[in-house]
Amino acid sequence: MNQVEASASSGRRLESVFGALVEDLRAFIRHRNVSYEEYHRALEFLAQVGAAGEVPLLMDVFLETMVDEVNHAGRPGTESCLEGPYYVRGAPLLDPPYVLPQRANEDGEKLFFSGKVRSMDGAPLADALLDLWQADAAGRYSQFNYEEPRFNLRGRLKTDDQGRFEVRTVVPAPYEIPKAGPTGKLLLALGRHAFRPAHLHVKLSREGFAPLTTQLYMDGDPWIDSDVVGAVKAPLVARLTKHDLPADLEERGLKRPYFTLGYDFTLVSAERRMGKP
Repeated sequence: MNQVEASASSGRRLESVFGALVEDLRAFIRHRNVSYEEYHRALEFLAQVGAAGEVPLLMDVFLETMVDEVNHAGRPGTESCLEGPYYVRGAPLLDPPYVLPQRANEDGEKLFFSGKVRSMDGAPLADALLDLWQADAAGRYSQFNYEEPRFNLRGRLKTDDQGRFEVRTVVPAPYEIPKAGPTGKLLLALGRHAFRPAHLHVKLSREGFAPLTTQLYMDGDPWIDSDVVGAVKAPLVARLTKHDLPADLEERGLKRPYFTLGYDFTLVSAERRMGKP
């Protein structure tokens, strides 16, 4: 398909989707008997969302999980999950032994996150790229809740020749999404809390395989069953294990207890993703 054909196809898709959206919204207004007062309140709310820079946040809370479901329903391999609004491109490519960039005296319990990346037939995938990002021990993301270091708790790393990886980081905290703005006020009006359970973000990619964006959650988190964005999927919940025995601490060269989290990922070949045998 050349550029002209691609542009025409994109235009037809836009016309079809936007037309359907307008018809659905008109049907909603008719079915719900929306008043002019309600209509203008909705306009005012949307203007406030735009002025506050919260469009990605609002979409993340109410719609992105459905986009994920539509795009990945029935897909084999590891479950996908939403990207969320806090991803930043260009995180540093790390050298082993892997440690996510951290501030001096980074708060939080030490965490060793490890696992394997495999194909659907169980073969290990060497040189698979993992792009990781997470909140800190106070539930904050670099470049959003604080500026420096720019790539704090963000990094990219590759699996070894057996498809294995291990990276040292800190246990992320659950957190409330911003609630002082219009999105938070809407949640309050709906009687909903604003908490997300603790999680790790992962983007995986490897030549010949469909990319995967997902999140891993910690079993036992108090918000695991009521995530404000409804993104938790049972297969993505992993066990966080505490290690405090002297032998374990000595093996890691640590003086304080630490945690481990293990999870294996399965990628789908690009051809299979496209429906080819």
